Amino acid sequence: MAAAPLRIGLDFDNTIVCYDAAIAVLAEELLDLPPELPRTKLGLRDYLRASGREQEWTAFQGALYGPGMAHAQPFEGAIETMQGLVNQGHLLMIVSHRSRRPYAGPRHDLHAAARGWVAEHLQPLGLFAKDEGVQGSSSSAVNFLETRDAKLATIAQLGCQVFVDDLPEVLQASGFPSATAGILFSPTIECSRQGNHRCISAWVQLPELVAKLL
Repeated sequence: MAAAPLRIGLDFDNTIVCYDAAIAVLAEELLDLPPELPRTKLGLRDYLRASGREQEWTAFQGALYGPGMAHAQPFEGAIETMQGLVNQGHLLMIVSHRSRRPYAGPRHDLHAAARGWVAEHLQPLGLFAKDEGVQGSSSSAVNFLETRDAKLATIAQLGCQVFVDDLPEVLQASGFPSATAGILFSPTIECSRQGNHRCISAWVQLPELVAKLL
């Protein structure tokens, strides 16, 4: 008898979506920076904070997760891996938390920007329901929540048996469902397991872990 498909929850920012290209573009457009400074998220954050420019860093993030998403791309292997999992019968759901409006700068609708990215990059490929429902679920396949607690509650409500996130603090949170297998996505380091959850450094490693959970 074939194993039953799994309900796999996926974080969005820095898990499905890679912002490296967007950060580089926006850094040149919006910030006055020394030419030798690395155009990376940590490089910009640390420099602006050390320079007393915290407000600029906050506004930059609002631009990044709003109109800057036009320059963001899926992580290498993410699309192909998600398509493979869907072809195997697994159910995929995005569950992410991001504020609806930036804390500084123009009042972009950050949820609308994220949904627009999904509509452009994922839904034309048949990934994630466009409107209501995930094969019998009353909840949408694409969920953006404003708080981490709401995100954790949604993971539980959707019955996710697996959840992939780039933040260890999400997987280790007291509200993370005990019945859900947490997988840390950490593309900057090689890893196999950290703490009570598994760890992958590339999307192509995910199907093997999923297979072990069947």
